[in-house]
Amino acid sequence: GFPRLYHLIPDGEITCIKISRTDPHESLAIRIVGGSETPLVHIIIQHIYRDGVIARDGRLLPGDMILKVNGMDIKNVPHNYALSILKQPCHVLRLTVLREQRYRCRNSGLSLDAHCNRDDSFHVVLNKSSPDEQLGIKLVRKADEPGVFIFNLLEGGMAARDGQLQENDRVLAINGHDHRYGSPESAAQLIQASEKQVHFVVSRQTRQQTPDLLQETGWSYSAGGSQPCPAERNNPGKSTLHTVTCHEKVVAVRKDHTESLGMTVAGGASNREWDLPIYVISVEPGGVISRDSRIKTGDILLNVNGIDLTGVSRSEAVALLKNTNSSVVLKALEMRACEAQEEQCHLPPPEDTQVTSESSEWSPSWVMWLGLPRYLYSCKEIVLRRNTSGSLGFSIVGGYEEHTGNKPFFIKSIVGGTPAYNDGRIRCGDILLAVNGRNTSGMMHACLARMLKELKGKITLTIVSWPGTFL
Repeated sequence: GFPRLYHLIPDGEITCIKISRTDPHESLAIRIVGGSETPLVHIIIQHIYRDGVIARDGRLLPGDMILKVNGMDIKNVPHNYALSILKQPCHVLRLTVLREQRYRCRNSGLSLDAHCNRDDSFHVVLNKSSPDEQLGIKLVRKADEPGVFIFNLLEGGMAARDGQLQENDRVLAINGHDHRYGSPESAAQLIQASEKQVHFVVSRQTRQQTPDLLQETGWSYSAGGSQPCPAERNNPGKSTLHTVTCHEKVVAVRKDHTESLGMTVAGGASNREWDLPIYVISVEPGGVISRDSRIKTGDILLNVNGIDLTGVSRSEAVALLKNTNSSVVLKALEMRACEAQEEQCHLPPPEDTQVTSESSEWSPSWVMWLGLPRYLYSCKEIVLRRNTSGSLGFSIVGGYEEHTGNKPFFIKSIVGGTPAYNDGRIRCGDILLAVNGRNTSGMMHACLARMLKELKGKITLTIVSWPGTFL
């Protein structure tokens, strides 16, 4: 249903695109996931709705990372900070994006000597404590120069602790293999193949006029105004995975038997593409719920008069809520943003954070769903089949690391034409809970990656999927 303009965004390269819209407030009609408080780190497009601004433009795909918005850097910021930037009205939207590497590696076969003798090249050796240890380096291509560049260094990772490599360094060689015209994919293979040490030859531009890796090209833009959340951006150590907390409450209200409760709910089992809890999207002013004031927009409804609402459809929940007498007892979960985040970002209340294109009713943020207790997860089992050595077709982030602790595994990207892509149910931002019944909680990233690579035949993935934040 999209225009076929995907080829204008090359794989593994940072690209700047300009999107015009007549109405500066028009919805982008996309869902996004990610943020610095999650293992995804970057802001990633989860879904693109037909006929929206992004779909009409036709260049972006689910899985694309948004690095800058109108010149403002969002490549390592909290989810809600990125939302505040993306939601700013404008007639011309300039996005700096990165699409993950998807093509096969190729060998250039060129001599290394000419480039290694340049004055700006130097050697860096990183020693692994185990063959599976990750260096904590993200490598990308640049649109205007050949070769592979260091995009960022994972905070606390081996390369960051070593301190010799920097963002925007160009990788000329890895363990003696010429990489001046190599790809990030082949670089990753060489690094993973090294059991004890990885020997880099890199060059670094030190001239002041050299643009950084994410500098836009082909247009200029001056971002006016201050960034709304500098304290949160500049202190990533305070970010946690759950930026919301849950508070259970029991609310008893009385009403006339002819009155309705005066609230609208959404969610439920088989709610469009997701199975969701029942939640309140609006409260009618002056109604029973409004007068009581304890049930709020965004609350998750757990039961009514002792009847469980988890796992029911929206229509079933509405029938149960309508079929009440003069006394109604509601058990609910109230979702609250973490106080530190509210103080630093001065975010608007939940009622104002998200508006859907269909109506003016409240819509949850992706990070709100991440804060729900495990018993409200609606897990699905997806069976993929691999009978050859080919890829399952998705990348993962997260897992246990000594310097960051234990984090869930998230699906980061999905590659076209693979079993995961062809199945159609796996999305960027999904949480991978188990593989063939084995719980992934507490596993190291390298351990799960190796297990997924080695499995053959029928592979069962247990996944929980939450809708990304709608923009």
